[in-house]
Amino acid sequence: MADPLDSGVPALGAEQCRAARAMLGWKVEDLAGHSGVTAAYVEAFEQGREPGDGEDPNESVRMRRALEHAGVEFIDAGLPSAGGGPGLRLRSTPSYIQPENLSSANDV
Repeated sequence: MADPLDSGVPALGAEQCRAARAMLGWKVEDLAGHSGVTAAYVEAFEQGREPGDGEDPNESVRMRRALEHAGVEFIDAGLPSAGGGPGLRLRSTPSYIQPENLSSANDV
């Protein structure tokens, strides 16, 4: 099985995957649809089971990219964080109105 790190994307852990889905309010089927993998693969991955021999080793990379695209930021092991272990958070959204979106309708 190929190493997902070969693609330049850090590995996705089963716990991170489950937590990211929960933060987004996604079902297994939602992640499967957004990442182009099967729901059965997502379920097996999240339970820590090895994918079958016929599985594409980049499926976990596609899942991670789909979660990142939806707003999840992954904190990989070894990066500065309170506990030092892997984690995640949602990307913050700006609390201000972009200048091009200013109008009398959104005056405060």
